[in-house]
Amino acid sequence: MNIIETLRFFRLKLKLTQREMMSEYTDPSTYSKIESGKRSLKVNELEEILGQISINADEFFSFTTFDKEQQDFREFFYYCGAHLENKTTKQKLLTYFYSLNDKREKNLRELSNYIAIKNFFHAHWKEVEPIKSEEVNDIFEELLKKSFYLQYDYVITANLTRFFSAKQADLLVARMFPIKYEEQRDFTTKKFAYNILINLISLKLYAKDYIGAEKYIRLAKKQDKQSENYSFKLNLQYLSNLLNYIREGEPFYMERVYDFIHLLENTGDTLQAAQVKKEVKILTHEKDGEKLLSSYSVGLLKET
Repeated sequence: MNIIETLRFFRLKLKLTQREMMSEYTDPSTYSKIESGKRSLKVNELEEILGQISINADEFFSFTTFDKEQQDFREFFYYCGAHLENKTTKQKLLTYFYSLNDKREKNLRELSNYIAIKNFFHAHWKEVEPIKSEEVNDIFEELLKKSFYLQYDYVITANLTRFFSAKQADLLVARMFPIKYEEQRDFTTKKFAYNILINLISLKLYAKDYIGAEKYIRLAKKQDKQSENYSFKLNLQYLSNLLNYIREGEPFYMERVYDFIHLLENTGDTLQAAQVKKEVKILTHEKDGEKLLSSYSVGLLKET
């Protein structure tokens, strides 16, 4: 629903007349003209309406779709990831991918979607080519120029963490964290930002760079000061316990790792629980460093 449709939705659900949607000091015809599309809605008028009918802005906008195209893409993207053999959905996603591939100039959102498709589906579909080193370097240079990062910047970076060199990753993390204006950022933006750190810690473990993993864990623990993202905190604690077990071999660290796995299973997230079990087995049994790093899995659902 757009904003006007959402206003009408709430008015009808609350059984209010058009006159009751704005204060008695406002021209009675104002709201009627807004809802019928005869005049545009001003920001201060929307603020007045929400105050008048006692609707929290967050609740109101949760019913409003500003970017339906992107919302549909993400739902479709994750559906394809969970149903790789579905030919109909595969073809639809590939058609979108080809359209992006043909565009010489992509905006930030398009580039984010393009890289996301390549990052995950190249390993599953032969039609999707791998991410090229030239693309990684070009994107890195563009990210490095920025002084303020948007949601799609964090999404792109999260998808490219395994392609950046250690130096490139350090340079970007130093600029991206702490998140500027973090208190004003929406949950999804912060989720993707935190996922960058989770992915980097995982990569360091697979590379047997335990000092690097510890460094990123310390940085990650300084994030989410408002304690909003418990999934991020749990994933971080899991990785911290896994690192301690690998380095020290103390059984109680592994017990904490399995506490995390059992929590996932008990909450019904059996897919991630299975992925974590596989990851723990690889990281605690594989001795060959190169083989270990090559086994790092690109996780579609590996989100904080």
